[in-house]
Amino acid sequence: MKKLSLLLVIILMMSFFSSCSAKEYESFQELDNGSKLKRGNIIYSFYSALPKDSLRGEQIGIIDGDKKHKVFEVNGYSSDEWIIEYYDVIMSVYNLYKADSVTEIPDELK
Repeated sequence: MKKLSLLLVIILMMSFFSSCSAKEYESFQELDNGSKLKRGNIIYSFYSALPKDSLRGEQIGIIDGDKKHKVFEVNGYSSDEWIIEYYDVIMSVYNLYKADSVTEIPDELK
């Protein structure tokens, strides 16, 4: 019985410590003083301020290795086409970026 309890405690501790590890985010690169972002071979251009806060999805990346400079998904859209950029300091706004390959703008993002 003691061995079973000890095993259970060890398993619980391992799962706790593994869940505390830092999440790895995709790396984005800032270009043209922030008017463009690059991920792999995809270039995103600044489109506008985020029209609705409810469109912000989960964080997927950071820019130039700065953990305060975050990239998020746009809910309901592919991150290969649309992303949200945010620099986590006082008075920041969420900015919407579109991939240069995008030609049609959904009404919800206008």
